[in-house]
Amino acid sequence: MQIAFIHARSRGAADDTLRSVAATLRARGHHLAGVLPEPCTGPDRHACDMDLIDLATGARLHISQKLGRHATGCRLDGAAIETAAMVVAGGLAAAPADLFILNRFGKQEATGHGFHPVIVSALERDVPVLVGVNDLNRPTFESFAAGLAVELPDSPRAVLGWITPHLRRHAA
Repeated sequence: MQIAFIHARSRGAADDTLRSVAATLRARGHHLAGVLPEPCTGPDRHACDMDLIDLATGARLHISQKLGRHATGCRLDGAAIETAAMVVAGGLAAAPADLFILNRFGKQEATGHGFHPVIVSALERDVPVLVGVNDLNRPTFESFAAGLAVELPDSPRAVLGWITPHLRRHAA
């Protein structure tokens, strides 16, 4: 079981590293599973509105609720996260992946929902897993990983250094 995380010390802190790693691995011909965030754009969008991009298909998965311009509550749509997780799980089951990436082990995953079962499925399939983890959810993630997760610096070079030996073994 290969699982690693980047400690995201602020909102979205690990996203650029994860995007860079995904782009590099794709350019090397590796098949990826998982999701990365993509901000929503447009006149009716809030700065916190978010989509996820399915790394296997490129599909855009909307995960934010439309609460109105002045709303201050969490915009995450739990049902949309569950739907996105099912889409990604289906892709993972249909085609082998060299790496599963999740931008954030968040509130949903900490309670056993969202992408939690997809992470488990990837690990059961011997697919290495890379996630971003914030301060709030780190204790739950560490409990979930049972001491087996490797903490990586927020650096594409460090992440590629960790994953490259596992990719070779996985591809063999």
